[in-house]
Amino acid sequence: MVGVMTALRPTISLPTHAAFELPVGVLALIAPFALGFGLAGAVVSALIGVCVIGLALDAAHQPAQVSAHQAFDYGIAFAAVFVAVPLALVGETAAALFLGAAGVALLALDAATRYSQRAS
Repeated sequence: MVGVMTALRPTISLPTHAAFELPVGVLALIAPFALGFGLAGAVVSALIGVCVIGLALDAAHQPAQVSAHQAFDYGIAFAAVFVAVPLALVGETAAALFLGAAGVALLALDAATRYSQRAS
């Protein structure tokens, strides 16, 4: 039973989380140009990209409020997933698919992160 509980604990430290999060934010800034998003998709992708990059830079140096950082991480990830639905409904298929996939990737990263200030 102890082995099961240990296996389910998040294992990625916050600075490692930042190293994985930063490229996702950069991709969100580049994707509108590379994948040909429309105006709505480009604006949403750029906003999410800037927010994710800001969170990654904050996580690289142990943030003062780790719980607030965790809340923002999950908020941005869920926002990326939920905004994909209206984008798909207005015909922004490429943007919807990209932001949905980025949101799911961020949620997986958030779930695997150990949000604590103890040594890595």
